[in-house]
Formats: sequence, structure tokens, C-alpha cells
Amino acid sequence: MKRPVEKQIPAWALIVILAALMLSGCRPQGGSGQQLVYIPILADASWLLADGAFISGAELAVEELNQEHGDKGFAVKIEVLDDQASYEEGVKNAAQVAADPAVTAVLNLQNFDVTKTTADLLAAAGKVVLFPYGAYDSLFTRNNPFLFCGVPSFAGLGEAMAGYVQQQGLRRIAVYYNGVQSQEELVTAFELALLNSEAKVVDYVSSIVSPSQFSSIHARWKALGVDAVVIAQYGLDPAFRVLEIIRSANDQVAVIGEPIFNRANALAQYRDIAEGMVVPSTLVLEESERLAAFRERYRQKYGHDPDIWAVQGYDMVRMIADTAARLGTTDPARIAEALHEPAGYQGAGRLIQFEQGGALVVEVHKLPILVCRDGQFL
Repeated sequence: MKRPVEKQIPAWALIVILAALMLSGCRPQGGSGQQLVYIPILADASWLLADGAFISGAELAVEELNQEHGDKGFAVKIEVLDDQASYEEGVKNAAQVAADPAVTAVLNLQNFDVTKTTADLLAAAGKVVLFPYGAYDSLFTRNNPFLFCGVPSFAGLGEAMAGYVQQQGLRRIAVYYNGVQSQEELVTAFELALLNSEAKVVDYVSSIVSPSQFSSIHARWKALGVDAVVIAQYGLDPAFRVLEIIRSANDQVAVIGEPIFNRANALAQYRDIAEGMVVPSTLVLEESERLAAFRERYRQKYGHDPDIWAVQGYDMVRMIADTAARLGTTDPARIAEALHEPAGYQGAGRLIQFEQGGALVVEVHKLPILVCRDGQFL
């Protein structure tokens, strides 16, 4: 997603929005007296639909849930609220959702700068807020009971990348990152994980804008003996532009990217320059009969295999609705409490458990490192 200029909503505006929540009435019902599990998806629709995997998985989940839980008195509904990659529109949509008593949970796929405002707004309104693609690590250090991250922390990803560097015997690492908070969290953890090892970060670069500007950086990297480059770039298109510039100058250097590169639609366009680079996976899928059955149902519905984001969309929606049906309520506070249970939720792709602050429980050493081959990370 495009990164907007960071802005802040004035304190008085947030007070007005939150005060409006006090006027909310009782929770609406679905048709025929059913309890409605309403899950808005906050996102830039053009970004979300360009790939289509996540929303396809979510839609399959809704279809199945309404068949399975309809006779138990539950109806499930999702809806994409388009923020058009605009900070103001993103906050406006979140405020609308926060004030809606029908909302049980929110799938927040907004720009990370927007979520710094909207996460607190939604949680203050008592909505369960899931971040299927992640958010700044700092959101999950405040023990807010309504916030949940669906992927490993950026610090965890940095550790996984450092583990790969050491495993491959790479020694002199250049780090490119563009200074956004999430990238800082990642590269800080990456360098800390290399302490007391033979691998060292020998250069940091925060801007690569053109081949001519990169030429002096490339000369420095050659002099330093750089044998691997870490790319942590906020924004999908800028990430591939940086990769293209680096690969055009040196197609032999090992490239370790953050998971933003693992998007099917972008890889179709950039498959040649992405060939051979590696990224840590954001999901550790557990092969099982459940996952095999999901893949078959997905293929029957859409005509192609699901990727990890299709599994993510499916499991995030099902986790909320299945928990509501198990508890017999759509009350967000009770659902949030249940999501913190140590037993976790068994999805199609994995067992999902959350730490106290809402961070995903992850065994970092088990995160797969994926290699790009013929336009796919495998």
C-alpha cells in the first residue's frame, strides 16, 4: 500500500467520535432472529482485490459458516470498507465501524500509519481488532485485550532472517531500509540476532532511488566485500524498484527480503528480478487433512490453488465466527477473552494462539525461509 504522509487526528475529534459511541443501542440481529457476526474489512480495496487471495479465502469461510452455523442461530457477514489509501478516509471508516453496534470484529488491513490511530479507536469502542497482515510491534506491547496480530512480529521476522544468514555462511551484510517504524523494528532485531556470530552488518542504506544514485553505494559494497543484502522497504512497488536497481548492478549478491515481496500479482510482473531471492514466511502452515480439504474446496470454488494469504483470510474469519458460535454470543468482549485462551484456535492452516498483548505466538526458528522460483516463493 502507498504510505501516506503521517498525520494525527486532533484530540478533540477523537473525543467527539468516542462520545458518539455512547449513543450506540443494543446489538442488531441477523435475519429470522439470528445473531449477526458482522466483520468489516478495513483496507485499500484496490490493493486488497489486486491479489484477491485473502478476500477469496474470507468469502469461502463466510459461505461455509452460514451453512454450518445457520441452524445454531448465527449469520456471518463481511464487507470491505475502502479507504482508497487515504489517511483521512481510513480514520473515517474506522470511526464509522467503531460507532456501529452491529460490528463484532474488524479485520484491519489498513496502512500501518493509519492503524496507529484506528487501533485504539476501535479497541476503545470494544471491537475485536485483528491485523491479518500485521501492524507495528508496539501496538501489541500495551496489553490491550481487543488487539490481535495474525502474523509474526517484525522483530521475529528479523530474527528469522538472521538465522538464515548464519545458516548460509554469509558474513558481510548490507542492510537497506527506508526508516519506517516497522522496518526499524525488523532490522534492529536482525542485527541483534547476529551479535556474537561471524556475520556482521557492514553498511546501512536508507535511500535507493535510481541506478545512477546507487552506483556509489554499489562501489562501496564491493569495497566492503558485501555478500548479502537485506531489503526492508515499506510499500510493494517501491520494494520491487529497489530490488530491480540492486539486481541490475549485481545479480550475484544474495538478497533476503521481508515478506512484502511475497505477493502473487507483483511476482507475475517482477518474476525475473525476484528469481532466487529469499523471504521468511509469515505463516507456518501445518500439513494436515484439514488443510488438504480446505485446498480442495478452494480449488473447486476458484479453479486454482490457494496461497498462504487465502488460508489466512479463511482462518481469520472462521476464528471469529466459530468462537462466537461456541460461546453462543456475538459479544466482542467475551470473544476477545476466549481468543486469549491458552488452547488457542485450530484453523485450517495452523493452531493460532496469542500472547497477552495480542502478539501471535510464534516459534521463530520454525518460520520457513522461502526461495523465489519461476515467480513463486516456495
